[in-house]
Amino acid sequence: MAGIVGILAFDKVWDVSKFLYYSMIGLQHRGYTNSGVVVLNEKMESITSRSSPEDLEFNLKGWAAIGYAGTRGGFPILNEEVALVIDGVLKDSETFLKQFTKDRERALQEAKGSFSLVALTKDGEVIGYRDETGVRPLSLGAFGFDMGIIASEPVGMSVIGGDFRREIAPGEMVTISTLNVKSKQIKEPKRAYCSIEYIYQARIDSYVNERDVYETRIKIGEQLAEEKPINADSVIGVPETALPFAVGYSRKLGLQFDLGFTRTGSPIRTMLASDSFLKVIGVQLKLNPIKSAVLGKKIVLIDDSMVTGTTIKNTIMSLRRLGAKEVHVLIGSPKLVSYCPYGIEVPEDKELIAANLSEAEVAKVLGADSIHWLSLDGLFKAISSRSLCTGCMTRRYPKVI
Repeated sequence: MAGIVGILAFDKVWDVSKFLYYSMIGLQHRGYTNSGVVVLNEKMESITSRSSPEDLEFNLKGWAAIGYAGTRGGFPILNEEVALVIDGVLKDSETFLKQFTKDRERALQEAKGSFSLVALTKDGEVIGYRDETGVRPLSLGAFGFDMGIIASEPVGMSVIGGDFRREIAPGEMVTISTLNVKSKQIKEPKRAYCSIEYIYQARIDSYVNERDVYETRIKIGEQLAEEKPINADSVIGVPETALPFAVGYSRKLGLQFDLGFTRTGSPIRTMLASDSFLKVIGVQLKLNPIKSAVLGKKIVLIDDSMVTGTTIKNTIMSLRRLGAKEVHVLIGSPKLVSYCPYGIEVPEDKELIAANLSEAEVAKVLGADSIHWLSLDGLFKAISSRSLCTGCMTRRYPKVI
């Protein structure tokens, strides 16, 4: 997974480097263990780092630039003519870069993979493309009349004062130059939007895949209430992603909503963590439970997803230690039972707890009084669409790569 962004100033007197830097910061919820930038001035210059964008030694200046913040290698790839950043999976990226340099439309038509990309040319164009399934998001925006912006999510624009204009359609290529903004449909759309974007990946304040993320997560919480109503003393969502689930659930059933946790230190997305130790202690590092919110109470604990179960097991243990009487777990996602070939950090089946144990066995392993996952039909109902990729939940994938 990755956050990608490109910014081009319509007047070359601008320096877009700081805008790019803070846009990448706004997108690092999509990945933060690798980062890189390419900046255009008299020539294209690049910086890469095996660290978060915040730690990038950013000392380049230019009037156009692209950036990457992700969980894989994914550094910008470039030659003397073109630089690329990619979110998703693009087969044989070096060969693709050569083809893209010669004939970008043909290269995109023949590309093997499932991805969105942002490119920067030495002639001063920023190009965005989203493959025909739209599995990975991509949006178009602007900073007044001064800059054009392409970013994975609108939050990559709003954090720098930019305006979101629209999403780039599946199969569409958008080209920004100092003269104009052009669009061309390269492939016929075959929409199969990533379900995990709605459930986990996108930021709460974002808009992806034709939906407002906050409103969609509220609806998921309401759907959980329809499927599994529990008469509890308190409903708690695991911050930040699952908070709207808990809000929707508590509203639907007229139950008390409590924050339950306070943040300690910088945000850590344990699903994206590459360090196994971090996965184990990630909850304690990022969240601390509030004793008065759980002591002696029957708790409904709502989380966005469950991969190995390690993170939520530690969360339940923390609530038990502070005196929770009962802990009933609800998951705002259908069971994850298979890997993702498109770049989402869902591991192989053997590592997925829901693929290997029954619900009763999972509850016992976690130390929960009960557990319920959102149904697949419930997901479709909450999102009001079936044009979704649910491969990690069904083992049925929309595109072979």
